[in-house]
Amino acid sequence: MKKIISIITLGTLLATNSLYAGKNVVEAETIVAAVPEEINPIPFYIGLGVLWAGVSKDCRICDYIDGTPRPDGGFEIEDSSWGGIIRVGYDYNQYIGIEARALRASLNSDFSETTHFGIFLKPMIPVGERMNIYGLLGYGWTDTTTEYCINSQQEFEYDGFSYGIGLEYDLSDRESDREEGTYDRPFDGHGNQEKGWGLWIDYQNLMRDEGPNNYTIDVVSFGVTYDF
Repeated sequence: MKKIISIITLGTLLATNSLYAGKNVVEAETIVAAVPEEINPIPFYIGLGVLWAGVSKDCRICDYIDGTPRPDGGFEIEDSSWGGIIRVGYDYNQYIGIEARALRASLNSDFSETTHFGIFLKPMIPVGERMNIYGLLGYGWTDTTTEYCINSQQEFEYDGFSYGIGLEYDLSDRESDREEGTYDRPFDGHGNQEKGWGLWIDYQNLMRDEGPNNYTIDVVSFGVTYDF
């Protein structure tokens, strides 16, 4: 009889331990499942657009007195053209990013062609949930060719400071932007948290009063972006 009681007691203890062990496993799994996943979104974006470029330069006029050429006034010529632009950028957060861009303007032009490559620091100011104002501060290389104006430089290259300002608008679905998990900052959908399509419009100065003929080139561009 004592032997039977001992066997029953041992079995009860083993069953109880198994139940507690199983409960601990379930609780541990619940705790692990409750820990939110850390989300590391891809902060890259690409943009394609069209642009309008305005080019101006000084034309020098020389006439001759006693066989000697001398400056005798001049005038400014202006031209405008259309072209295309590509932007590639990386948003560190909603306030700062970096962007590279390349453009060419030669369509519907009277006498000028412009090519530009640049790399820029991109400070941003969020406005609401879908819009941000951004600046462009950086380095650019620009080549412009003009086919007009005797006694004037026909091709000019400039490398140096370039700047701009623009506006971006996010078209993505806010709920699809939000994933189950935690971001490195409170979710707002700006910068490296947004995913999907957007629109932009901006102004950029490529050069101002540069070279012997005071070249000035301004660009207005607009297009679409895609945030990965």
